[in-house]
Amino acid sequence: MRVRRSTVLFIVLLIATFWLILYSSFLLLRVASGAAAIGKIDPGEPMRWHLVMIGERIDSPFWQEVFAGALEICSERDAVVELVGPALDADRKDTDEYLQYAVAARPNGILAFVDDREESLQALEIAALRGIPVISLENDAFPANRQSFVGVSRYALGNLLGGLVYTCGGATGHALVLLDEESVRSSESIMLSAIQDAVSSYPEIRVTALDRNSMKDMSRDEFLRHRILNDPDLDVILCLTAEDTVLATQAVIELNQSSRISIIAFRESREILDYVRKGIIQAVVAVDARQMGRKAADAMLEYLETGHSNDFVITDLHVITADSLERSRQ
Repeated sequence: MRVRRSTVLFIVLLIATFWLILYSSFLLLRVASGAAAIGKIDPGEPMRWHLVMIGERIDSPFWQEVFAGALEICSERDAVVELVGPALDADRKDTDEYLQYAVAARPNGILAFVDDREESLQALEIAALRGIPVISLENDAFPANRQSFVGVSRYALGNLLGGLVYTCGGATGHALVLLDEESVRSSESIMLSAIQDAVSSYPEIRVTALDRNSMKDMSRDEFLRHRILNDPDLDVILCLTAEDTVLATQAVIELNQSSRISIIAFRESREILDYVRKGIIQAVVAVDARQMGRKAADAMLEYLETGHSNDFVITDLHVITADSLERSRQ
């Protein structure tokens, strides 16, 4: 009788334990479900537009500013933009390769620095066939194959640089323009013509351009130093890249010619602005890079949303001197 009672008690305890476990599991499930509902992260809807920006050199302060401007607009307009392109230490140096990859990725739109290579033209033609609009930045190569251009007016830039040649060098002498040796750009001829127009009232100012063909077998640095030492009329060096600006500045300093030769630069960097403060570089023409990025992204999104955009969008230029830098600190 005692064994039977023990068996019944065991069965009752087993059933009670089962129901207790079942009820505890139910409570845990409710708590977990409630926690999941409270802590659930809503990823939201995917961005409507995907843009790719191709910079001439994405690790430069200028292109980082252009990208920052594009990000500002995209963050407000249901769009995402990514920056790709060659960097100083990249294996691929040419933007046309990145343009080809961007077209293959089929984004909604491409904002790109486009050089004058045949490969770039082919990539633009493929983009047009696939219905991918392209807005060119800075260099207006192949205008028939892009939707819009966003950048500076090369004529306005040349006119401004020509005015600085007179301001910094006076009404006589020789100004040497260092063209970008990395690529030949159709827009440079417009800029050079504008420089000549700006100094046309001063017939004793002579403007010549240094390009790759002028150097023969000499390096760029050697040729520049040769011109500095052997051209007594040279009183202005006009640089179109940050790299050439630093090269010319160092040559002028090392040859002890900073009191004779004025340097005018297009594009600023921290090092260049330090030289401006010291009075070694007389003036820098700077592009509003962030404005360029904003206007480019805005033009692309306008086209994607409405089917229309301006063909030519101009960004601002401003001149930086030692005086303007001093005023900005006050």
